[in-house]
Amino acid sequence: MAEYRIDDLAHAAGTTTRNVRAYQERGLLPTPTRRSGRALIYDDSHLARLRIIDSLLQRGFTTAHIADFITSWETGKDLTEVLGLQQAVTATWGKSEEPLEVPRELVDTFLGDVDGDPVTGAELERLADLGLARLHGDTVEFTQPELLATFAALHGYGYHLDSLIDVYAAVGQRVDDIARLMVTAAKDQIVAEHGPGWLPDTGAETAALTKMLNHLRELGVTAVQNTLAQALDRVLESELSAYLEIAVEKRSAEKKPQP
Repeated sequence: MAEYRIDDLAHAAGTTTRNVRAYQERGLLPTPTRRSGRALIYDDSHLARLRIIDSLLQRGFTTAHIADFITSWETGKDLTEVLGLQQAVTATWGKSEEPLEVPRELVDTFLGDVDGDPVTGAELERLADLGLARLHGDTVEFTQPELLATFAALHGYGYHLDSLIDVYAAVGQRVDDIARLMVTAAKDQIVAEHGPGWLPDTGAETAALTKMLNHLRELGVTAVQNTLAQALDRVLESELSAYLEIAVEKRSAEKKPQP
């Protein structure tokens, strides 16, 4: 493992000696236990920590947020349970559709297995295949940060990442089928009205076609949202009733006196 004096460490991390000292004072960077004379001796773990700090700072996180990240990372605590951090991060994600790129280590912290195992390469590849992530070596870029926040929140309830990916993929497939149905309906309507191969010739025709397609899109989005909400209510009621029936039978059996 490489060894660094503070000036060398700052240079390797692309920061300043003053920043290194400030990070130590704020608890972001552990103070090394080794010395050479009066000089503190840092190692590669300090360099890696500095690079993570710099990466988060460049993405708009404050030192307070970073301190919570690092504390959670070191203690194995779910990030969604950190007081103040969840609101700060999800608020940032919710206001922007911009992708969020984070160090690979932090992905394990808030999406790792409930038993403490890290996110696997296969799981990251599945996220990438679904268009939810782009893999960049030491970092992962999430294309839908708001969905990532939902994954992290459900992870806090004990859901495994692979199960969440399965649900998302299954829903996505059904939504693709619905989208194909809607687009086919639009194409059939155009053919029925104008014949196959028709294209608008005037600005008015283009505007009318665009308006029709937008209305169809609004219909599809509204139908999916409303139908899914109603279906969730029906299925939840049905499944809950069945579950409670089993629970009542089990409780009754437990209360029966033993012969």
